[in-house]
Order: sequence, then structure tokens, then C-alpha cells
Amino acid sequence: MWQQWVNAVLGLWTIVVPFLGLTGSALSWTLVVTGLLVAVFALWGVQTHSRMEESGQRHRTS
Repeated sequence: MWQQWVNAVLGLWTIVVPFLGLTGSALSWTLVVTGLLVAVFALWGVQTHSRMEESGQRHRTS
């Protein structure tokens, strides 16, 4: 489960990086879109995992 939180933090960090002084509009938008996708999918995974735990289902990790 901690992997999803790491993905969320990395996604949010990727959103912030372009505003720290990097140049290039294409680079900035690419990083923002990529960061949003990583954060959304990571948070979706956390929510799905939490729902599975609440309903009593077991999630097998390899």
C-alpha cells in the first residue's frame, strides 16, 4: 500500500517541478500532465485497496 502513496507524492512533485524555474513550455506541460496521471492513478489504487479492506476482501501482493 505504501507504494501508492509514494506514487502520489512523486506525481505531485512532478506537477511542482516545472514551477521551480525550468524552462520550456513543452517540458512544463508534459511534466504537469504526467504528474496528474501518476497522482490520479496512485490515489485511485489507494482508494480501491481501502475499499477492498473495508469489504473484507484480501488483496494478494507478489
